[in-house]
Amino acid sequence: MRAAMSDIDLSDAEALRRLVSDGSLIPPKTDDQVIALTRIETLLALIEGWVDVVADNAAHRLPSRHAIAEMVIRNRAVGRPGEKALAGLIGIDARPRRLREAASMWRALDAAVSAEERDSVWAHPDVMPTSDDIDDPAALISRLSGHVAPPDAMDDAIRRLIDEDGTVDGN
Repeated sequence: MRAAMSDIDLSDAEALRRLVSDGSLIPPKTDDQVIALTRIETLLALIEGWVDVVADNAAHRLPSRHAIAEMVIRNRAVGRPGEKALAGLIGIDARPRRLREAASMWRALDAAVSAEERDSVWAHPDVMPTSDDIDDPAALISRLSGHVAPPDAMDDAIRRLIDEDGTVDGN
C-alpha cells in the first residue's frame, strides 16, 4: 500500500480513482476481517433478497412489473456504483449467485409464513437469518413456524438429570 501511495500524484484524480477501484489501497485481510466481510456480504445479500421479494409482492399488480424486473437484473449485471465502491474500499464482493439464493430463501419464507413473521427476523441480530439459513431455508421456516426438532440423545440425557432431583445442578 505504501508503494502504491508513494508513486501517486495526489493531484491526479484519475490515478486516485484507479487506486480505489483496483483495491491497491486495501491491506491484506486478517482472519477476523475475512469473517467480518463474510458477515457483511451475507447481510447485504439478505437485504437485497428481502427487497426483491417485498418489491415483487408490491409490484404484482403493475402492468410494467416484468420491465421493472428486467431493469433490476440488468443493473445488477453491470454493477452499481455503491457495489463498486465497497469492492474497491473494503473488498466486499456482492456475488450474484448469493443474492439469488438469498432471494430464493425469502420467497420460500414468504410462501410459508405471514409477512409479519417474515419481517420479524429483522427485529434483533440474534434472530436474523444466517448464511446457513440461506443454504437451508427449511430450517429457518421451521424455526419461525415454531417447529422444534425432536429431542436427541443429549436432550434426553439432560432431561433425565433434571428429572432426577428437579434441578440442573443438584441444589
